[in-house]
Amino acid sequence: MNFIVNLLRLYPGLASGFVQTVVYVGSAFLFFNGIWLLFKASKHLKRMKKSLLNKEAEKKSAPDDPLCVLTAKTLYTAHKEYKEGTYPHSFLVDATRQLVENLFEVNYLSKITAISNLLPPMGFIGTIFGMIMIFMAKADPNSELNTSGLGTALFTTLVALSCFVVLETLKMRVSSLSKQRIESGLNIKIEPEKVVPMMVDSDNKTIAEKKQKTIGKR
Repeated sequence: MNFIVNLLRLYPGLASGFVQTVVYVGSAFLFFNGIWLLFKASKHLKRMKKSLLNKEAEKKSAPDDPLCVLTAKTLYTAHKEYKEGTYPHSFLVDATRQLVENLFEVNYLSKITAISNLLPPMGFIGTIFGMIMIFMAKADPNSELNTSGLGTALFTTLVALSCFVVLETLKMRVSSLSKQRIESGLNIKIEPEKVVPMMVDSDNKTIAEKKQKTIGKR
């Protein structure tokens, strides 16, 4: 500990520069990772017309599907699997909304939140280090140790908190758009299953019944 204290007293500018560099590089790394995730998330927020959504809903899901298309396909598939009316339409809509929201949250929003939450502690590292330098220079307020410590404490916190605010603001915007796209995907028109009428002959008997009688005679 005495070695570190003596080192700070001898080279306050060097120590301050080193800590600031570590904080700035770490904050930049976290910030640009968050920006990259926001960019990937925004690629799934494409808006589509309702007529196109109705056509896309019948196709198979793909990894690059926009969020509204994924929602429409999920709802359409749910209706197709439960076409006999096991669950009401409102239940399938709520289940689809929750499923797609959770999927988007896990893939993007939760990761962005984890990254942005690391930025304030990164800035506080510089703040604490700067405060240590200031306390060491209390005997001489005009010393370089006091000036370097004050600069380290303020600038590192400013940079880290600024990155945090930018990421959180962009994440809120992406989250709001995702909810809008999900709602647009839930508003597709579900056509009821068409019932094919059974063909009958002149004796008012179905073809299936006649086939069964023919097989029985054999």
